[in-house]
Amino acid sequence: MKFAVLADIHAYGSTVYSGTESDGVNSRLKIILDEMERAAAQLITEGGKLMFIAGDIFHTRGAIDPEVLNPLREAVERVLSLGIDIYAIPGNHDLKSPDSRALSSQIENLAQISLAGGEFKVFNRATSREIDGQWFGFVPWRNTIDDLKNDLSALQGPKAAEMHVFIHAGIDGVLSGTPAHGLTDGDLAAYGFKRIYAGHYHNHVIFPGDKVVSIGATTHHNWGDVGTRAGFLIVDTDADTVTFHDSRAPKFADLTGLDELEMELECRGNYVRFRGPTMTQLEINELRDQFRKWGALGVSIEVPKSSVATRSASPVKGVTVDQSVANFIDAKKDIPPAIDRAKLKKRAQERLDEVPLGLRRSLTHSIL
Repeated sequence: MKFAVLADIHAYGSTVYSGTESDGVNSRLKIILDEMERAAAQLITEGGKLMFIAGDIFHTRGAIDPEVLNPLREAVERVLSLGIDIYAIPGNHDLKSPDSRALSSQIENLAQISLAGGEFKVFNRATSREIDGQWFGFVPWRNTIDDLKNDLSALQGPKAAEMHVFIHAGIDGVLSGTPAHGLTDGDLAAYGFKRIYAGHYHNHVIFPGDKVVSIGATTHHNWGDVGTRAGFLIVDTDADTVTFHDSRAPKFADLTGLDELEMELECRGNYVRFRGPTMTQLEINELRDQFRKWGALGVSIEVPKSSVATRSASPVKGVTVDQSVANFIDAKKDIPPAIDRAKLKKRAQERLDEVPLGLRRSLTHSIL
């Protein structure tokens, strides 16, 4: 058996780096839904027909925007029409209440879809079910770790070692810089399930032992997702493998500290951010234009502004890019004697002069 696993879709109408498609749908919402449908297409290609979503299909708690709900329902209908069954648990963003209840769950709207093909099933309490000869467990969002652990204990039994379990809970160690809150991969592995797949933290991680998996969000959603792995999983129960498929949606990328080539690579098709030293508005504009030429879909430049216009790229300390290149040529021992180092430095300086001043300042900052 093969099945797809997604989490943290966070369908919403973004106002950041977004527009409106010809059909009126928010452009970033369309990107999000396209990734869900890409997962369905990959699943069909590999011969599977089960999709599991481990919470946070919606983004805005306790309020459903029809301009989000209607495109989402249409996307879900297209997935179901392929003959795929979707099994989902609510995440904290899907609920109006602190804990999981059918009455307060927004994804109950999706469970009401009726058409030929697959079905959309929601589990609002801890449940185990046999599907096509394979055992699965479902634990929706719980407001406390103790309640989550009690639900996991309730699923233990003769079939535990064969059971794939889906939860919506943050696991310590998934997100760097996030304080531990008391749920570890060791805690989860100790329940003895075949494997536990967790939504909630937006980063894909397979923990040692292959018993606990943080799924990762389907796409990047904001600057908090910088550096995380977003996408979906295809699980092959016969081969006992978990394959991660990286998202093709634009990512949020931080360019701070990168060299020019790295910046150019990160810009292509992504939303980018740069933090650096004081710059004038002219320099900021030049830098923004350069990032866009490199293919950035959105640009955020977070630097202190200077009202003094200057053509100097000198930092407070260290060396400029210009000086660094000249020093590199002076120190290079394998330059043939026939090459005039002074002319070489002049040629290098001429090429640097073609680079927008804002970018030169950013590169200077990155080598300090």
